Amino acid sequence: MNKIFLFVIFIAFLFDLKAITCKSIEALNISKPLIIDGNLDEPAYKDAIPARDFVQIEPYNGKPSLQNSEVYFFYDNVALYIGAMLYDSAPDSIFNQFTQRDNIGISDYFGIYIDPYNQGQLAYGFFVNVAGVQTDLKAIKSDYDYEDVNWNAVWESATKVNNNGWVVEMRIPYSAIRFPKKDEHIWGLNIFRSIRRYNSNNSWNFINKEVNGFIHQQGQLTGIKNINPPIRLSISPYGATYFEFGNKNINEKFTYKAGLDLKYGLNESFTLDMMLIPDFGQIQSDDKKLNLSPYELYYDEKRQFFTEGTELFQRGNIFYSRRIGASPKFTNELYNNLKDNEIIDYNPTETRLINASKISGRNNKGWGFGFLNAMTLPAYATIKDTIENKTRKFLLQPFTNYNVSVIDKSLKNNSYISLINGNVYFFDNPFFANVTATQFQFRDKSKTYALSGKAGISFRNDTTHQSGYYSKLAFDKNSGKLQFGISQSVYSDKYNPNDIGYLYRNNYLSTEAYIAYNIVNPFWIIRECYNNIFWNYNRIYNPSDFFSNEIGISTYALFKNNYSMNFSTGFQSTSHDYYETRVKNRYYLSPPDIWANYYVSSDNRKPLTFYISTGGYFKNKIKQYGYWVNTGPSIRIGQRFQLNYKIGINNEINDRGFIEKNDNEDTIVFARRNIKSIENIFSSSYSINNKSTITLRVRHYWSGALNKEYFILQNNGNLSTYDEYNSNKNENFNTLTIDMIVRWVFAPGSELSLAFKSSVFNSDENFTDRFLKNLDNTFTSDINNSISLKILYYIDYNNLKNIF
Repeated sequence: MNKIFLFVIFIAFLFDLKAITCKSIEALNISKPLIIDGNLDEPAYKDAIPARDFVQIEPYNGKPSLQNSEVYFFYDNVALYIGAMLYDSAPDSIFNQFTQRDNIGISDYFGIYIDPYNQGQLAYGFFVNVAGVQTDLKAIKSDYDYEDVNWNAVWESATKVNNNGWVVEMRIPYSAIRFPKKDEHIWGLNIFRSIRRYNSNNSWNFINKEVNGFIHQQGQLTGIKNINPPIRLSISPYGATYFEFGNKNINEKFTYKAGLDLKYGLNESFTLDMMLIPDFGQIQSDDKKLNLSPYELYYDEKRQFFTEGTELFQRGNIFYSRRIGASPKFTNELYNNLKDNEIIDYNPTETRLINASKISGRNNKGWGFGFLNAMTLPAYATIKDTIENKTRKFLLQPFTNYNVSVIDKSLKNNSYISLINGNVYFFDNPFFANVTATQFQFRDKSKTYALSGKAGISFRNDTTHQSGYYSKLAFDKNSGKLQFGISQSVYSDKYNPNDIGYLYRNNYLSTEAYIAYNIVNPFWIIRECYNNIFWNYNRIYNPSDFFSNEIGISTYALFKNNYSMNFSTGFQSTSHDYYETRVKNRYYLSPPDIWANYYVSSDNRKPLTFYISTGGYFKNKIKQYGYWVNTGPSIRIGQRFQLNYKIGINNEINDRGFIEKNDNEDTIVFARRNIKSIENIFSSSYSINNKSTITLRVRHYWSGALNKEYFILQNNGNLSTYDEYNSNKNENFNTLTIDMIVRWVFAPGSELSLAFKSSVFNSDENFTDRFLKNLDNTFTSDINNSISLKILYYIDYNNLKNIF
């Protein structure tokens, strides 16, 4: 293994990398603000020198752009101005599609990334498509560069199509970004343009696709002098009303809510964000699923406060914001405290968040700081005595405080090191949880090689004291056609960050390695191609035992006709599954399996597009197999209307899985079962204009498990037949959600929204694989409906100051 590893390093040095250029453009100071109307007719344009000579990111990486572009930069005491003439030899062929905000869609687009500290760690993105729909996002340096579209700013833009192409004008107030206080600024800058009919992305400063990461491959914006960071103070008060109703046991009621979001720049680098009495009633419903695994399901965060400006809090993998306001901690104890003749009359599914605050930012010396604190009110269930008709309250979770703090230092060559801590404190309860972690990445001067790592410790004061640790060390070559990496991870059996974070599983050691060969320029019928060979070797930490060994390959290709394909396959050896048993030191001997998956998608520039993903696995020894199919078309009708449909079918035959265990945990029951699921998602959107949209999403999900045969798990990991078992442990799970919202952005940062939400949930042991029967069971269950109207108004201190 070591000889192979050294040989790969030697070969890697033989591949020459294209030099990373660094262009520069000067911003011109103006005394009179530009009018943002999509016309480049102000006198200032005659005095400015534009940025030109864009190059392709794809398809031909590094070659001149297929159409010319000229981009002008201006500034005054309050804002940065951008004007762009995007020439096009066929203006009638420009892709022009209306979408909702933060969704570029299939339109041609233009945008810039600004890095005011010029450190290659964080950049602010401002993009607009031909229809004038804005998208703002952050580009963040971590183990890899990623874009966070959840970040929102208040800025102005205008677009216009003419005989020469199309025009963009932007006004980005300094209050929308953070920059250091100095006499003269040099900001990192890159400019982007997409020409959809060629499926061509272009940049002003060359971005080498053979180099991992794009933030540090930026040019410079110079000439900005004697500007001062403004007072960054804004408030966004809101008011909302909800009408809730249902079809059976749901009481009709009106509720009214009001609250406030506040942003305040503590200085030029750090910002305080606060929300008082937040309202998340209009966010998209979670896609709930039947979970037969020993692992907790992960749900994406959709609440804007916890998705915006939280990049620092992702260091060390210890913070999962969905813990805040989640289901009460001690819900399971409720059922153990029921007395004779008592039933649960009310059981809250989540705790109520009343306040959250965060401070975050980075200064000109490369120090980044973050602090987040949130509080939830006590959560009570109501228990009812069915004979005396009396009720009593049961505390499911006391008043709770969540706290996360992080410090991060940017180093040379886009390297960094971080330290983060998170804790949970329950008032009037001895429970306490604390997690501390570090994360780092060191790169060489050429940014070809990276040494990265993470490590953390956790402490929980529950019925017993418990502490654990984890660590991961990785070395990667992440530039050039040939790339590779190897990593080693250790998670102790007592490491548990899940009171404030999310960990899929602990108690394992993992060695991972990969070799990748990437072709980024077109050849034959292929436009670009990425190939990967990987190997994972896993062991159990306690007891020290083999877990699994897996090897696989994958390849992705984008063709010249803009169809794409991905194929992956692998083999996993016999594994000692210590997780499925749900009992410490007991494992299930899972037979070896082979798996494969194939994905293909059509040209997304067409009005009618589709994708299909299909695959399966097979365990020959026990005749267990499974297959899945996911597919769906998307249809665009005109400039404003889009329909999407997705269907996913999953089928597993003769699956072996855990059913139950006795109190002494010496009898573990497994079942041979068939597991099926069908998921249907219909969504549509209609854009009235670039500030008003109507969206609809309907999801129905059914999944069930039919047990065919029962077994007792033996000490050697094998299964023996258990004919005497006669309990019904089948599963039948249905859920239906409807989310419809009409949103109007009536002023910058301000919006009015009308939403309708409906949810149905049904779960029992009466398995049926008839789809229409499951759909009927869903509609005859309790349905929770709500109609809400919400208005949010953005008030900026600087605008008020100018008015008065």
